[in-house]
Amino acid sequence: MYDTTSLQQFTALEPIVFENSTVLFLVSMPSVKSEEHKMYFGDPANHFWPVLGAIYNMPYASDEEKLAICQTHGIAIWSVVKSCLRHMSREDTMRDIVLNDINGFLQAHPSIQKIICVSHGAQRLLNESNFMENIPVEYVPSPSGADLDYESVDRLTPRYKEALENE
Repeated sequence: MYDTTSLQQFTALEPIVFENSTVLFLVSMPSVKSEEHKMYFGDPANHFWPVLGAIYNMPYASDEEKLAICQTHGIAIWSVVKSCLRHMSREDTMRDIVLNDINGFLQAHPSIQKIICVSHGAQRLLNESNFMENIPVEYVPSPSGADLDYESVDRLTPRYKEALENE
């Protein structure tokens, strides 16, 4: 349990997006570690970058290498939530949620042809947003090291690869 007086204000990171981005990975809100590192999926226990590294056979040790994966393969990353109060990185404690303008983002980046929600929470929040575009949306399990159903890169990689191939 958590004490509601311990909720802290969080603001999402800027999106990672390139002119050639065709796939948008949406998270609910970056973790505390991601905020500290100023990089999506910045927690070393998170499997997102190792999964993409395995799919594309590219290095992912540095932020520059992570961005190279995204730029080379047309990947954008953003948060559904613009700001919220939250206890640490716990999605289930988010309060006073302000959502990002997903439609405006998609209109500004018309090359994006698919959204992949990286958790059920991200998918639920997308449905609560102003999203009304005619773009397919797919779900993949959270790459968080805390997700015990998909605790390894080997279990996540086929799910992410399938979502990326269905583009």
